[in-house]
Amino acid sequence: MKRLSESTENIDKGTEFIIGNLLRVGVTFAGSIMLLGAILFLIRHGSEFPKVYNFTFDSFNITDPNIVIKQLFEMKSIAIMQLGILILIATPVLRVVVSVVAFLYERDYMYVIFTSIVLAVLIFSLFS
Repeated sequence: MKRLSESTENIDKGTEFIIGNLLRVGVTFAGSIMLLGAILFLIRHGSEFPKVYNFTFDSFNITDPNIVIKQLFEMKSIAIMQLGILILIATPVLRVVVSVVAFLYERDYMYVIFTSIVLAVLIFSLFS
């Protein structure tokens, strides 16, 4: 019985290590991409004066990855920053996916169900 508990504890520590690194790398990578986009934006538009007398809001379609990808090929700095935001949004979703796989590996089906419900809610909220 002690041996099973030690094995489960090792799996839990490994899962925590993987999830912790996933979150750390995801946030760092997203932040680096957003910083790159901001630097590129300042290089291209840093010397321009803002038009405060005629304020207009340019809406950027961050919800459509196809537009972001198209603008990435055009090397638009806003698209690079949007990619960073999309990666930042995808990081916790990927964490939930890893958790589902880990619970399946542990054969903890109750948590598989709960985590799958959380994943379904996340995916539904992203695409609705």
